[in-house]
Amino acid sequence: MAPAVLRPTPRLLATLGSRALTAQAAVYTETGNPQDVVRVVERELPDGPAGLAAGQVLVRMLAAPVNPSDLNQIEGTYPVRGRFGPVAVRGGAEISAAAGGNEGVGEVLAVGGGVAAVRPGDWVVPRRAGELGTWCTHAVAGADGLAPIPRAWREGVAATDVACLKVNPCTAYRMLRDFADLRPGDYVVQNGANSGVGRAVIQLARHWGLRTINVVRDRPHLDALRQELLALGADVVVTDRELGEDAARRRLRSLDAPVRLGFNCVGGRATLQMTKLIAEGGTLVSYGGMSRQPVTLPTSLLLFRDIRARGFWMNRWYAAAQGCREREAAAAAMWQDILRLTREGVFATQPLAAARWTPDTPLADAQRLVTAAVAWGAAPKRAFVF
Repeated sequence: MAPAVLRPTPRLLATLGSRALTAQAAVYTETGNPQDVVRVVERELPDGPAGLAAGQVLVRMLAAPVNPSDLNQIEGTYPVRGRFGPVAVRGGAEISAAAGGNEGVGEVLAVGGGVAAVRPGDWVVPRRAGELGTWCTHAVAGADGLAPIPRAWREGVAATDVACLKVNPCTAYRMLRDFADLRPGDYVVQNGANSGVGRAVIQLARHWGLRTINVVRDRPHLDALRQELLALGADVVVTDRELGEDAARRRLRSLDAPVRLGFNCVGGRATLQMTKLIAEGGTLVSYGGMSRQPVTLPTSLLLFRDIRARGFWMNRWYAAAQGCREREAAAAAMWQDILRLTREGVFATQPLAAARWTPDTPLADAQRLVTAAVAWGAAPKRAFVF
């Protein structure tokens, strides 16, 4: 199925007699290294409702982050595949391509016939990963694939905060809420603590009266990172190297409250060392595997400590919410809560480098901007701001 963002074609626009606007998009025609296969193209989209089919919406993108899952998708290693379909490039050529990006926020400019759920001026986010290639200045999408963000929710909140709402903070939110009966003062242990999810866990846990033990990789400028996480609300910050030392293990095992929950996004031996801190009957939740090494737990932890190992994928949670009123209401309440905390200064999106991109950006400049943003290990994390 062709991605909705890639229609209608210039030929259709001419047939309908509508005006066209020139948009730019980062697309790929084959999977591979994102820096090699992603290229910026110009395309023409309708300039108003006359060029839209029934049920379609014209969106001006406001912001879209570059997530690791986006890069995995371009590589062809992510469970949600890119939607390849015909792309009419400005000038008449047509290619088969998919637009990059799964997360972002846009403003509705126009709606086609039969669209009642959104209207011009609304901010919208994709309901599902793969629904809308968000790395573009403008897009045409099906209204049923877009979720509106009410004005009251987004007042006083930056577009980049809304663009990064659905994945990292919601992953932290659901893991803290859904896997253990946590009480104020309990500890949660996590690795990858400086990631987007890790930072969200620290802030939400602090807000809810929980305490966190945070594991990071040993690195240059470790003290600065440690102070940064402590300022967010972390209670303990240790490196994976320190976690393997007897002194640190003894100190962490003598805490005044149990560690009931652990979050893993790394895998490998460091995850085993972290899991040993979890109290009897606790749970280890894996939501990523950055090291690409397996999670291996000894029988003693399972048999004598009754440690449970679970997995969590935010996309699966959203998929289960479709058509379920209770889950859809929970998703809306979660988004509203996170945006409220953001507005009140309780929660902050992870540090982002804004890559500013407009339809008037010369293609060569846009290509350099996108190529730099999709590099593995680019720091800080990039977000396109349109």
